[in-house]
Amino acid sequence: MIIAVFARRLRPGVSVEQFVGAWAPEGDAPYPAGVEVALDPADDRRILTVIRLDGGMPEFRAAIPRLIHPESRERLAELVESTELEGVYETADVARFS
Repeated sequence: MIIAVFARRLRPGVSVEQFVGAWAPEGDAPYPAGVEVALDPADDRRILTVIRLDGGMPEFRAAIPRLIHPESRERLAELVESTELEGVYETADVARFS
């Protein structure tokens, strides 16, 4: 499984809907991954996005056009003040946690 994690700080006045609209691909196709978007209860400008995709890095690379809008980086630059964490991780097979 691939897990992509992004911790960001939104610009003042930016809504969660605006943020999601900036990175989500257009169209009605089903989204190919699980997504969680969470706000910090102490600071609603801090937003965490976690994307989980079954498969490994080859499947993740192939799914990228269905995961993000092609202009998402430029679109997010207008809405995001800073990015604290941006990473893509492949889950480790650790038997004692399975």
